[in-house]
Amino acid sequence: MKLRKTVIRMLNMCPDAWYIFISSIKLTAFLLLGAFMLLLSWGGSMSEGYTQYMTAMSLYETGEALLMIGAIFSVCIEDVQSSRR
Repeated sequence: MKLRKTVIRMLNMCPDAWYIFISSIKLTAFLLLGAFMLLLSWGGSMSEGYTQYMTAMSLYETGEALLMIGAIFSVCIEDVQSSRR
């Protein structure tokens, strides 16, 4: 029941908050795709492909952080906009 209310609330966000949320999802997906491609080309050898592995892991962690920051900013903007109404 709470999930339904949350989804309805998200779909009624103001355009600025929605733009930030969708943009952060797109950028996170792009970073995760890049990390996945690096892991595919890595080959599993830590002695030869350590830099590729670490780059992929940093892209993965950056994507998570970016999504969290985008969600927090979109919630803050939505809160400010709803308090002005």
